[in-house]
Amino acid sequence: MKTSQRGRARRHKASREITPEQAAAKVKDVAKTIREVSSTARETVKKFHESGAITELAEALHEAAVATRDTAKEVSDTTKEIRDSHLAANTASAIEETAGAAGETVRAAEETARQLPKAAPKTTKTVKRGAAKARINTTNLKRKAEASLAKQKRSKHQVGKKSARKGS
Repeated sequence: MKTSQRGRARRHKASREITPEQAAAKVKDVAKTIREVSSTARETVKKFHESGAITELAEALHEAAVATRDTAKEVSDTTKEIRDSHLAANTASAIEETAGAAGETVRAAEETARQLPKAAPKTTKTVKRGAAKARINTTNLKRKAEASLAKQKRSKHQVGKKSARKGS
């Protein structure tokens, strides 16, 4: 800044400074505002207390917390029951066995289809189409069962790891 600019800046600053009387008046205004706000706050708290709103809010929060806790415990207990009953693993095994039985059925149907051309030529095509679809469906069902069983085994393995961590 040049010297002439500094002089102008000082004069400008001096014109913005407030007098002691103005400062005292501003402090009085602030004090008055504090008293008004304090009084309003006091009255608001008094009305809240008289209305029972704070107590009601606290009770509602307590009920919500208890309900959440109870729900979480029930979900946890149900999950443990399912895990301990081996329901998922047994279901996957049953699906796998069903897929195997379906495969045997498809093979029997194919054998029957081979015997049919001599007896009923038009029927043969229909049976072969049905057998092919059944074979595809059986294969898909078997894949799903194997994936489900593998997933169940992974899940058991992970639960075992979690239990071991909790115990240490």
